[in-house]
Amino acid sequence: MSANYLIKSKSMRAIITPEYIKNFSCIADKCEDHCCHSWDISIDKSTYQFMTQKSALKVKSADVIMRTKGDTSPYYAKIKLNGDGVCPFREESGLCEVHKEHGHKRLSQTCQSYPRISTIRGNKKEHNLSLSCPEAARQILLNPASMQFHQENVTDDAFKANNYTRPNWHAEVQQFLVDILFLNNISLEQRLFYIGMTLRLIEPHKDNTEELHKRLLLCCEEINNKNFEKLYLEQRTSSDIYAGLLIKFFNFRINLESTRSFKVAYTRFNSLHQQLLEALSLANGDSDKQNKILQHGFNNHYREYFDANNHIWINYIIYVFYQNDFPSKTMQEVFNDLITDIFIIRGALSALASMRPLTDDDVILVVQTYHRIRSHNKDFVNNIKKIRNEVGVDENLLSLMLIKTQ
Repeated sequence: MSANYLIKSKSMRAIITPEYIKNFSCIADKCEDHCCHSWDISIDKSTYQFMTQKSALKVKSADVIMRTKGDTSPYYAKIKLNGDGVCPFREESGLCEVHKEHGHKRLSQTCQSYPRISTIRGNKKEHNLSLSCPEAARQILLNPASMQFHQENVTDDAFKANNYTRPNWHAEVQQFLVDILFLNNISLEQRLFYIGMTLRLIEPHKDNTEELHKRLLLCCEEINNKNFEKLYLEQRTSSDIYAGLLIKFFNFRINLESTRSFKVAYTRFNSLHQQLLEALSLANGDSDKQNKILQHGFNNHYREYFDANNHIWINYIIYVFYQNDFPSKTMQEVFNDLITDIFIIRGALSALASMRPLTDDDVILVVQTYHRIRSHNKDFVNNIKKIRNEVGVDENLLSLMLIKTQ
């Protein structure tokens, strides 16, 4: 396992930059799902003052930038979107009126940074991108070398450190789990199952370093003597709830969007949803037939694509690990969320694969659309948890079930 995939803990202050950020650049008017619609565009105080008092667009700004100070909003101000949910400063060409008139530095902090994210953890500043941006998703997922992490040591005044500390077992457990992820000659699903089993055995002992270390050694033995493999083969599958769960997740989003007037937000998701309906239409609502359609897609075109592009799921999982500083103190919760996300994304791709060979564009459509929904809609995230609870299976056991669909 290459050390490039891990962030080593050192005492000096440092900035961590993944390879995929170095290759990222906004594609502006060429973006298939631009970031100028459907969510609050927050405006900081200095931007508000400039735009409404000094900007060449000050008359328009006074009309469309609303002060929010004093109400329940955490923002100083925000932009009032038009009837389709689009920023009024976005021109028909797809370019930004503010950027054209005043340049990048006069954009709000939100517009300057998205989809870039920075998180300070102790003496590390970790740069990242959001999967809700199509071009970011391409850079994160499609490049086999995207998960190399670069560390730059900086002076103490480069950024303000905080009191975030990792458990003293963090590096050891992280290395062990990533090593599992890179095991050869077994399926991704089996590797995820091994990670899930490892977490079940070590999390109750995360406050006892000595016992946790013993549990890691035990997990290593269980993998080597094939006991985990035996448990995987005996594990109950999610085949009887596969299609039903997938449809519930997507139907909730459809119901949510039907109550909103933002047509643009709905367009890309609706395109995906219509393809899923088409894929499952031959089943006429029969859950067994729906499952067979999904399994057919998974076993044929889905496998063909991911056999040729096995780095995509690895990149996705490493990205989630990095984003959540996995294994953090909430390691099982992060893992459960990861498996739910994989279950939904894999299910949607399997549906598309039941009709035709998959392409890179299909992967970006599904992953980016899903993460745009997930990242910016608490109702959707809460509903996912509610649907999981309705299955009536222990949270951690359900994750092991969702890994295995056949």
